[in-house]
Amino acid sequence: MLLDHQGEVHLVERDAVQLTRVESFDPFRRLFRVDWTPAAETRVATDWADTVERGQILAAAQVIGLGQRCIDMAVAYAKDRHQFGKPIGSYQAIKHLVATAQVAIEFARPVVQAAAAELPLGNVASRARAAHAKLAATEAAQLAAQTAVQVHGAMGMTWEVDVHFFLKRARALKTAWGTPGAHTAMVIERMTVAPTGPAMTFASEVAQAAG
Repeated sequence: MLLDHQGEVHLVERDAVQLTRVESFDPFRRLFRVDWTPAAETRVATDWADTVERGQILAAAQVIGLGQRCIDMAVAYAKDRHQFGKPIGSYQAIKHLVATAQVAIEFARPVVQAAAAELPLGNVASRARAAHAKLAATEAAQLAAQTAVQVHGAMGMTWEVDVHFFLKRARALKTAWGTPGAHTAMVIERMTVAPTGPAMTFASEVAQAAG
C-alpha cells in the first residue's frame, strides 16, 4: 500500500496496517481509515505531491467517462420514453438539458488530456493543470449525472437504473485527492508564480515535458 506521512510516500505491506471500514454515500466505493506506523525503511519517495497529481488526473479521467455514460443513457432513454405521443427527447426542454451537459463534458475532456500530457513536468504548471482538470471534470460529470437523473424522472433514483449511482460517485470524487478549494488555490498559484507571456503556450509546456 502507498501511504502518505508528512508529505512522504511510504510503501507498506498489507499486514502492517489496520483497516477500519468507513461508510460512504456511494455504496460501491470502499473506504477505510488506515492505522499504521511510519518507518524509515518503508519510505520510498519524499514528495507525495507527485502521487496526488496522478490521483487527480486519474479521478478526472474517471468522471469524464462517467459523465459521458450518463449522457448516453439519458439520450437513449429520451428516445425510448414517449409522452403525449412523442419521444420525450423531441421536446426542446430535454434537448437543452442534455446538450448543456454534453458541452460541459466536451470542454472538460481536453483539460484532462492536457493535464496528462504535462504530468512529466512535475512543477507548478503541471500541478495546476491537474487541479484544473479535476475541477472541470468533476463539475461537468456532476452536471451530466444530475441531468441524467432528471431526464429519467423518478425512475432515475431507483435501483433498476444506474444513473443515481453515477451521481453519487461524481459527488464522492469531487473531494478526492483534494477539495475544490485546494484545486482553485493551485490554479491561482500557477497564475501568480509561474512565468507568463506569449511564449508560455501549452505547446511549449508539452515540449518541455517531452524533452
